[in-house]
Amino acid sequence: MLSGINAGGNVAEDMTYSGTVAAAMEATLFGVPAIALSQEYRDRGMIPWGTSEAFAAEAIGRIVAAAAPWPKDTFFNVNFPSVSPTAVRGFAITQQGKRILGDNLTEGTDPRGRHYYWIGPAKHQGGATPGSDLAALEAGYVSITPAHVNLTNAPVAAALGPAFA
Repeated sequence: MLSGINAGGNVAEDMTYSGTVAAAMEATLFGVPAIALSQEYRDRGMIPWGTSEAFAAEAIGRIVAAAAPWPKDTFFNVNFPSVSPTAVRGFAITQQGKRILGDNLTEGTDPRGRHYYWIGPAKHQGGATPGSDLAALEAGYVSITPAHVNLTNAPVAAALGPAFA
């Protein structure tokens, strides 16, 4: 199952609330091999769709070939960098990154008159963890992150066990 290609990256913490990623995760829960695909952009008016168009088929093909047999409870999160196709430096297998969350709060009123707060991230200022999805995109690589549907922190669960025995 292919989910996307959507406008905007689904990396770092974005993975936890992305509909594109959620669709791939849902397919995985049903045992269906799944890949989420997202195209990063810097300017909503100039989304570099040519980049995902140029590299999506190759990314999908290489994942399918390399992941055979498909890993249980695993989906792949693919993000294309916000650069022209000719500026892409290749593919990188990555881990989920972590951003510095900002205090970018915007108050608004929805069409029904209800107040809401939009919480936005801090502007990414570089310095992403090497090997992360953020670092790969920053360097012009297509990021491929294998993701697992089990979110349990197994080492912490094991450490807590004796306290609750």
